[in-house]
Amino acid sequence: MNLLRENLKPIEILANPRVVNAAKSALDEYKCVGSSGSGKLLGLDIHRDTEEVIAKFHDAEECMLYNSLFLGNGLLITVATENDLIISDSENHTSLIYGARLSRAKRKIYMTRDMEDLEKKLKEGQQYNPEHTFIVTDGIFSMDGDVVDIIRLRELANKYNAIIINDDCHAIGVIGKTGRGTDEHFGVKNYSDIVTNSIGKAATGVNGGYIFGSSDFITYMRHFNRQYFMSTYKSIGDCASIREAFKVMMEEPEHLQKLQENIRYCKDSLLAAGFDITGIREAGVTSVMIGSEITAYKFEKELIKRGIACVASRFPAVRPGHARLRFNINTGVSKQDIDQFVSAFCDVRKQLGGLPEIRGNALLMTYGDASKKIISEVLTLNK
Repeated sequence: MNLLRENLKPIEILANPRVVNAAKSALDEYKCVGSSGSGKLLGLDIHRDTEEVIAKFHDAEECMLYNSLFLGNGLLITVATENDLIISDSENHTSLIYGARLSRAKRKIYMTRDMEDLEKKLKEGQQYNPEHTFIVTDGIFSMDGDVVDIIRLRELANKYNAIIINDDCHAIGVIGKTGRGTDEHFGVKNYSDIVTNSIGKAATGVNGGYIFGSSDFITYMRHFNRQYFMSTYKSIGDCASIREAFKVMMEEPEHLQKLQENIRYCKDSLLAAGFDITGIREAGVTSVMIGSEITAYKFEKELIKRGIACVASRFPAVRPGHARLRFNINTGVSKQDIDQFVSAFCDVRKQLGGLPEIRGNALLMTYGDASKKIISEVLTLNK
């Protein structure tokens, strides 16, 4: 049983006959594989059609495709100048962090999802008298599955005249009544000014990413965002499958319903079995806290012996002493499958003598010391 997938809908969306046949038909129609140029210079009608379908899904003015969201999240390099201020959540995705670092803007970091600390940083940032202030956040945080309080975030953005940039790639296609993501989860609309999404995660599983927002913003990005116009555009087959996948998501809501049922059933089952899991019940991201890096490593290997592929996330991907088994439940598994792997989790826990408490003292170590200690332990284990 494969729990490694980042994609949450591998059967009903990625392998949907409509999606597969759309890619085949497009290759036959265009009689070529690639786009042969950048989006700014050579965007074909299929590229624009795909962007229009995604924009329709989000009820947005315009959308803009990238080869990956790592490129798309570099938008801060384009929109922020030395006269601006970026205030970023401490647990944001690496692509947002590097985008902020590579911009010329002044930067401040607030403790994850801590709205009091965010307001403190907004007040401190006023000393710079910024032309623009950007609040940058994930919608669903990729490691713990927590959700940002978009309503409070909007209140603070309005109060301090800030622009919200929301990486919603673990929320779109998963949470909300129709899978539209964080805003819909909270029953609001357009609280995020600029939204980015990885197509390869919750949406369809096809590689790529996109951003959406106002027509003026997207037009500006098409002309000045180097990650966009200095890259070869999406391939014909990718665009066709992405376009059809979003149509499936809009026209066949039963896939989202099954996904949400599987997520709730899995998390409820793990909690009932006494496991410590993080995040909100609705998030596809599921982290079973283990604590010790070595225990997590052993847990992973024992699960593989039982036919379950589930990777342990350990330092440096997470803080020392906060190792966990992280996976995404998808629509390709049944309740019986979920019962099977929850039972396997229980068997391995018993075999390993239970799970230790999270090592709070590990946080006192420097990352260098922690790295040396953990690497030494793993090497010893593998002898």
